[in-house]
Amino acid sequence: MNDTSIKRMLPLVFGITFLGFIDTQLTVPIMRLYADSLGATVAIAGFIIGMYSIVNTPANIGFGPLVDKFGRKIPLIIGLGGDAICMFLYSLCSTSLQLLVVRGLHGLAGAVLGLATASMVADYSPTEKRGKGMGFYAIVMSLAPLVGMMICGIIMRNPAG
Repeated sequence: MNDTSIKRMLPLVFGITFLGFIDTQLTVPIMRLYADSLGATVAIAGFIIGMYSIVNTPANIGFGPLVDKFGRKIPLIIGLGGDAICMFLYSLCSTSLQLLVVRGLHGLAGAVLGLATASMVADYSPTEKRGKGMGFYAIVMSLAPLVGMMICGIIMRNPAG
């Protein structure tokens, strides 16, 4: 891949990263309300909210070698696909246990997606500018919750549109 192709890939990877994680952040402010509506106690609602990170954290360690073994494209597709499926499955939950399971699966998908995109940024960043590339990746990962939660707040404030 030549330098021009590499320069084009980084913004694409940043965009995929942002889109892949903003939906997760859109759900955070409403997850407690959703869990409550399914009959969850405050403690269970907190556990449901935390389940994403509870699963995501060790999954990052476990899936890292697989991203190295199978390359970036397959894990990227699996992560994005899993993310989309989980977003749909949230709408089908009728019990707090189902919501807990979907939240955990979403954490798995997020781990695969995050590892694939971070690895792609490292791959596409020239060695002498890898820190800069990872810095932009960190900015994107910080913007997703900022923008996602802000959008959710606006929607919750004015649900009728």
